[in-house]
Amino acid sequence: MNELNLKGTFQHYIIHLTNGHTIHVEEDYDLPFEKGIIAKFKKASDDTVFSVINLFGENYYIPKKSIVYIATGDVEVRE
Repeated sequence: MNELNLKGTFQHYIIHLTNGHTIHVEEDYDLPFEKGIIAKFKKASDDTVFSVINLFGENYYIPKKSIVYIATGDVEVRE
């Protein structure tokens, strides 16, 4: 995940949790699919805990079993 002030192209994701909350995260758009959050989520066992940083730089630890689904958002280009 990246800080907002970095230049480049970023894919936004919205992680929907079982408690109804959402966490907005992003990753480098050019990151190979197998290294991205979607591939990691699909391959992870149910007891896996993900560490993600939201768009404000706050770190979250999320158990996979607490994730309902991950939605893709916009692609943003920062120059």
